[in-house]
Amino acid sequence: MKNIAKKIKSKLKKSRGFTIAELLFSVIILMLSTSVIIQCFNLGVGNVVRETRASEAQLLCSALASSLQNELTYARDIEIEGGKLKTYFSSSRKMGEGSKIEVDSNGEIRIKNAMGEDYPLVTKTNYTAANRAAVKSSDTYFLKAYLDGNAIQWNSTDQVFIVTLWVDDASKGALTAAEAKQKALAYTQFRVKPLTVVSN
Repeated sequence: MKNIAKKIKSKLKKSRGFTIAELLFSVIILMLSTSVIIQCFNLGVGNVVRETRASEAQLLCSALASSLQNELTYARDIEIEGGKLKTYFSSSRKMGEGSKIEVDSNGEIRIKNAMGEDYPLVTKTNYTAANRAAVKSSDTYFLKAYLDGNAIQWNSTDQVFIVTLWVDDASKGALTAAEAKQKALAYTQFRVKPLTVVSN
C-alpha cells in the first residue's frame, strides 16, 4: 500500500501541468462554442422580432380597415370623380361636406375637410408600434399604412367602394399595390356599400 502511495506521489511531482498548446486549443474551443451560442441567440431574437412586427402590422391593418369601413358605410353627399372618391360628408365625425380621406407622410390615414380641419381614423398613439425607437429619424414610424394610389375606387355597377390597404415596415421603400399583395407585412382589399345612394 505504501509503495502505491509513493508511486502516485512521484507521478504527481513529475507532472508539469498543461502545455501552452493545450491551453491555446482549449481557449479556441471555448471561443468557437461561445460564437455558436451567440449566433443561435441572435437568430432566435431576429425571428421573434419579425413575428412580432408581422402581428402588429396585421392588428394595425385590421384597425384601419374597420375604421374605413365604418367611415364609408355612413358617408353622405358622396362625390365621385374619375371613378374615385373625391369628397363626402363624414357623418361619423360631422366633418362636413368636402371631406376627403388622405394618407399623411407617416402613413396615418386621416380625414380632412374643406376648412382644413382634420383627424386621424386611427391616432398615432393607437399604432401598435408607433412609439418604438425610430428607424431612420424621429419622424419615421416602425409601421406605415398605405392606400392604393391614395384614392378609394368606386364601382358604379355594384355601387360599392373598393379599398386596397396595406401596412409595411417604414424603413423599406414604398411598394405598389401589386407588390404589396406579396411583400407587405399586412395586406387587405375589401368592398364597402354606403347606406346612401350615390349618383354618378
